[in-house]
Amino acid sequence: MKNFAITIITFLAFHISCQMQPVRDQPAQQERIRTVILTDMTHDDGNSLIRYLYYSSWFDLEAMIITNQLPDFNHDDTGPWDKGMSILNAYQQELPQLRKHDPDLPGYEELMAVTKQGRGAIPIIWLSNTLEFSNWIADRHVTSSWDSVFFHDWIGEGTTPHGEPKDSEGSDFLVQVFEKDDDRPLFVQAWGGTISFVQALHRFRQKHGEEKFRELLPKLHLYGILFQDITLEYFISMQKMRDETCAGFGTAIPTYGKEPVDLGMVKYENGHFWHYVWSSEPGYQKPVTPEMVNGHGPMSDIYDDGGEGDTPAFLYLISSMLGLNDHLDPTQGSWGSMFRPMGESFPDRYYYTCDVPRSELLRWIPAATNSFMNRLLWSVKEPGEVNREPVAVLNNDRGTRVMRLAASPGQTLTLDASASHDPDGDEIRFNWFRYHEADTYSGTFEPGDAASPVQVITVPEDLGSHEIHLVLEVRDTGSHPLVSYRRVVITGE
Repeated sequence: MKNFAITIITFLAFHISCQMQPVRDQPAQQERIRTVILTDMTHDDGNSLIRYLYYSSWFDLEAMIITNQLPDFNHDDTGPWDKGMSILNAYQQELPQLRKHDPDLPGYEELMAVTKQGRGAIPIIWLSNTLEFSNWIADRHVTSSWDSVFFHDWIGEGTTPHGEPKDSEGSDFLVQVFEKDDDRPLFVQAWGGTISFVQALHRFRQKHGEEKFRELLPKLHLYGILFQDITLEYFISMQKMRDETCAGFGTAIPTYGKEPVDLGMVKYENGHFWHYVWSSEPGYQKPVTPEMVNGHGPMSDIYDDGGEGDTPAFLYLISSMLGLNDHLDPTQGSWGSMFRPMGESFPDRYYYTCDVPRSELLRWIPAATNSFMNRLLWSVKEPGEVNREPVAVLNNDRGTRVMRLAASPGQTLTLDASASHDPDGDEIRFNWFRYHEADTYSGTFEPGDAASPVQVITVPEDLGSHEIHLVLEVRDTGSHPLVSYRRVVITGE
């Protein structure tokens, strides 16, 4: 009886110890994703940065470039930099508490070392040649004016119309990032304009020559929340976009005069993201509000009513780490929306959201919001008191990468997720669904009992070279409920 009691005590001690261990959310089979953030720190950028920092252990942040942009801020206004610094300083205050949950979160000094000032200000593209602005931006009334805007006044040699060098601390630092011996893709998130990014490309090309420049370009994957200044002409034709896509560039006119270069990938988000900021539709509710966020520590108290318009630029990376999508294939759909190829006039790996329903962003908002609300609790609760993502295990594969299966017509496949589990011991629920919008098979095919952990499916006789996308959601019953995914792409042999 004594030995039995010792065994029970030992088990309980081990169980409690496991519950109190720091949460290591980094998926074991996915390496960190290299990222660059280009931000103008306008009304919604700060909120997006706050959310990003709660997931920052999943990324190698190579650079965050803060660049003023008109009409929000003049070139000598310290507002954008001060806002960025206030958030990083708040992060520093919270970091000891946050690292109880995720010890791999980057240090304050690491973030400061890669945060640099870009050169500004160039007007936002759709106002380029109106030459003035007077209106409300969020809670500020802004009046601003400028002269006509030409590409070569801002990119290249010499000084800007403000008399400042076109190079900046930010563009110089990006050149160093481009020079790194790292074959991983670099995911550049354009929350604001691309001026510092393009000036860095200009300098890299000049410094290293055409061959090295052409080797660099395929590594660069740009996600543009709109294209917000005229420097887009360096990597895409403004006129073609105006003529052949849903892009609206207002009064901007092409002034580059040269053929654009082809980046490794471009994703142009033309409007779905507005749902994270505002909408005039009846019954609209912002996905996340200050009332939901404030009160969870110093960063949360900076979170305001400006929305999170830039958050989709990294949501698709987060959902890839949770198993929903391959971040190298934006046509699959993700927490950051779904994209389609721009068409024959554009490079093969250029995509947009122009002909994609906004529902392809909205459908994931509940899961993305629960995830963020849960991470906010890291700031005020201890490990063991905060929910953790369930682990989706498919056919004994514990990874998160998209599973691709080549099968013969009529072949029977068994997809078994019964080994999935929750690290907190919560009940888990399964939901299988065919992601029609992502696949290419037009025939009739649906999974069986969507709530069953096991699916036994028969490959359609006419599948051919088409794809069927099946998505498994494994959802826990904790507070807030969290979800992990596995996607299976079935193709004919």
